[in-house]
Amino acid sequence: MFLPLLVSVDDTRYGAEHLLEGFTPDLAVAYSFGPPYGSRFVTWDDLDRLHLGRRTLRRVALDNLHRLLPKLRIDGQPPAPMLSFGGLESSVLLVDEVWVDLSRSVPGELVVGVPARDVVIFTGTGSRPGLAKVRRAVDRIFFAGGQHLLSQELLVWQDGWSAYQPGERLDALADPGPAGRTPPGDRAWGRRTVGAAAEPGREPYRWSSGGEPHPPTPARYRLPRQRTGDPGPAGWPEPPPPRRPARWRDRPGDAAG
Repeated sequence: MFLPLLVSVDDTRYGAEHLLEGFTPDLAVAYSFGPPYGSRFVTWDDLDRLHLGRRTLRRVALDNLHRLLPKLRIDGQPPAPMLSFGGLESSVLLVDEVWVDLSRSVPGELVVGVPARDVVIFTGTGSRPGLAKVRRAVDRIFFAGGQHLLSQELLVWQDGWSAYQPGERLDALADPGPAGRTPPGDRAWGRRTVGAAAEPGREPYRWSSGGEPHPPTPARYRLPRQRTGDPGPAGWPEPPPPRRPARWRDRPGDAAG
């Protein structure tokens, strides 16, 4: 079975032999065999051997990802919950329906940090504590290091992902390529550059979830209910009501005054 996984454009483990598609300036989409996922990625030679087209591979991988969505959970409470998805949390960024839904539950626009393959933390632009918590979490994970680091940049959802810059309203990137950086190796973002079928003059491919929309996913991944109501832009999270000290409470049988 195939699944789409996000990889860092700076990761030297992925080269021209791998099928990669541009996603954001820091991230690309690769395709992994599995389970387990993440140890073996699809190459151009694999496509030839399996008689698969690139678009077919993308469609099959995205369908497989949707079939796993019932396992998706939200951990923690606002202002900065995290995803739980069995070590493949970053792949959920490729499922538009999830973010359309979650964007309705945060104050302002939805912002995510995706510092590692298995870490996605999100908040809203209207929550200063949430933004600070996301920023700290991302920086802490990069400081600690690890095998599957992705990006220190935050992303904002605006009917698509783009780089988040505080204080600016950004449109989704029209060209989410490597943004001027030169990644290790000539990977060309989905363009075949090796073998007899190389495509040196062709435009690089970009990730697109395209195709027919999938049916609504289960509501179980939505934000957990707060103690006193659902989260909303006016109070995220909504504080619990104050509790009176025990000595102020009415004793059984006392008449209301």
